[in-house]
Amino acid sequence: MLEVKYNIKSLISSIYECQKKIIINRRFIRELESEGLSTAHLHKENSDLESKIVLFQKELRKKYQFSY
Repeated sequence: MLEVKYNIKSLISSIYECQKKIIINRRFIRELESEGLSTAHLHKENSDLESKIVLFQKELRKKYQFSY
């Protein structure tokens, strides 16, 4: 049971980390776009992070159902 709780906490932490990176990237995107620079790599990274979040959420739901 403790291992399941640890895994759940780890998944939640991973989701928050991805969300934090997305927020930081969005700030960089705004700054770079205001200077007329390319932001394609940051948009791609945000897309990848959003995909990771979806996977983490699916895993979290699966583990949460079995923890009860």
